[in-house]
Amino acid sequence: LCSSNTVYFSFVWLSQYFSGAAMKQFTFKGLMAPVFTAYHGSSQQVNCEIVDPYAKLLKSKGVAAVLVNGTTGEGMLQTVQERKQVTEAWSAACSKHGLVLMVQIGGAPYPDVVELARHAEGLAVDGVLCLPELYFKPKSPEKLTEYLRNVASHCPETPFFYYHIPMFTD
Repeated sequence: LCSSNTVYFSFVWLSQYFSGAAMKQFTFKGLMAPVFTAYHGSSQQVNCEIVDPYAKLLKSKGVAAVLVNGTTGEGMLQTVQERKQVTEAWSAACSKHGLVLMVQIGGAPYPDVVELARHAEGLAVDGVLCLPELYFKPKSPEKLTEYLRNVASHCPETPFFYYHIPMFTD
């Protein structure tokens, strides 16, 4: 159900099913921008200096939230350190400009996903999204749920969402 300028994403809130602990409430209304990651010219180093003015611009245009390190932001192509740098820059900018911050942590080897989950929780992001394993794909819904439950256990105080784009899955 997509038009040329509208894509629907499915964010299934899973934390409520995975954790017995009290968790912060996640409420969101408005436009969420899946943000790109900027790089410095030929060095191909992540350019975090652009994040604050980018956040300010998005806020001025009526955007209420950003999705960082998703497919638009090329998170799966970055090192863990780069993903952390980008998340930290957006965390500061979102706090400053009053934006909701969602961070995608999946699409990497499991130990890296766990490290990114802990990092996101340490920054008190508003929500974490997680792609499933990309190479060793879950063989059943139960295996997918088990994977997501294991990842979510490393950020138990943060709302956790399965990041699923139906038009890209079998």
